Amino acid sequence: MHLFLAPEVGNISQWLLCYRQSSHGDLDSTFHKNCDGKENTVTIVKEKEFVFGGYTDLPWESTNNKEYGSTSKAFIFSLHNNEKLAPFKSMVRNPERAIYRYQWYGPTFGTQDLLIDKDGNSGSNKTITNFGIDYFLPKNVTNRTTILAGVYPFHPDEVEVFYLN
Repeated sequence: MHLFLAPEVGNISQWLLCYRQSSHGDLDSTFHKNCDGKENTVTIVKEKEFVFGGYTDLPWESTNNKEYGSTSKAFIFSLHNNEKLAPFKSMVRNPERAIYRYQWYGPTFGTQDLLIDKDGNSGSNKTITNFGIDYFLPKNVTNRTTILAGVYPFHPDEVEVFYLN
């Protein structure tokens, strides 16, 4: 993971936890309460044996307006994926849609490249990956909706978000 982050944040960094699903709960509002305004965040998702996530230098925001954040530094990564490809880092292809800010979504990269949507009150779960819309799809990927988590939609075993101190 360090190799993926070093070009963006340097070799010496201290990461602090702002959200952990298993501790803080499944609410998107809790993610926003704990992580909004924090710059340089890395989201790590675990779904069964698959580990993946994303990085953005932009702060998350809780907005009613469903707005995108623009940056060329954001990326999605996979450490262990459904297609048994080597770990990869996929840079944003459409920087104007690097992240999606909306109060009813958790961390979301691109339009739906990686969308975490957990609402504990209604039990809804629209957590999906449709990888390759706004981020470069690695070569040899055969299924863009299951490459990261193995299934579509998925129910993450764990979601953690860290920010750079």
